[in-house]
Amino acid sequence: MKNITEQAQNRVNIVGKLLDVVFRSGKTRDGRDYESANMTIRVTQTYGGREETSEIPVSMFASKYTLTNKLNPGYEQLQALKEMKTAQNSGLASAEIVRLGMTSIRENNFVAKSGQLINGWQLNTSYVNTGTNINDVASFILDIFIMDMHPEEDRDGDSTGRLVIKGGLVQYGGTLDVLEFIDEDPNSVDYIERNWNVNDTVTIRGRIRMTVVEEKNSGSSSSWGEDIPETTTKTIRELIITKGDDNGKEEEFAYDPTEIKKAFNARKAKIEQLQIDAKNRSDNKKESAAPAASNKYSWE
Repeated sequence: MKNITEQAQNRVNIVGKLLDVVFRSGKTRDGRDYESANMTIRVTQTYGGREETSEIPVSMFASKYTLTNKLNPGYEQLQALKEMKTAQNSGLASAEIVRLGMTSIRENNFVAKSGQLINGWQLNTSYVNTGTNINDVASFILDIFIMDMHPEEDRDGDSTGRLVIKGGLVQYGGTLDVLEFIDEDPNSVDYIERNWNVNDTVTIRGRIRMTVVEEKNSGSSSSWGEDIPETTTKTIRELIITKGDDNGKEEEFAYDPTEIKKAFNARKAKIEQLQIDAKNRSDNKKESAAPAASNKYSWE
């Protein structure tokens, strides 16, 4: 079977308008200068028969010099990024169209001030290039280990018709990230449910969705007077599967469930320590960190 130390395919492609960039500088633990950037890219792409605009945050980091004391090409990329026009400093019409190279996705877990564990993901890139006449896109190609599949339900417990897939993504050094994916096409949902199984390793392709929607709620349920509806906004962060393998990979190219389980337990211990550390830092000694989000997978 595939060795757990072999990193899974992890490729992200982002092309869009550069909205804004925030830079930060400092020193690494070994004393080298570094710079980082958090940028937002506006991507308008069409898939599944509809056009959709996402505003996608991407991080970039580079030390000035490599361990062999050579100038880091990534650091030079960050300097070039400083000269690019953004919607914030030049207006949307003049903002650069950028293409991000060597971009990947990884899990991002943190504990909120409330003590609640937040499970999310983030994108990291190494190169930013400008271009023209390029179609916007925010897509991914990943190899994942299927840990769970189940139909999505709304807050009332009714099926949405979408399929939720929990996938293990093997990162550098055999560490395991767990990401949630959505398939919303009825035909492919039916195909996946019939042909994919928990413990399969599969290659998936899809789109990155990061949109904001408005939700209107009634302010009162009473039977008299004028109702004043309340409008709130909700950020949608989803990884939408649009294509994948016909079946799970052959044994030679598939990850061993036993090794995945070991990596998962190491991840679980790391998250528990994250919560303990957050609790210890809290000024309110009575406040306890919230329990970890449910990690009940079909193979446990």
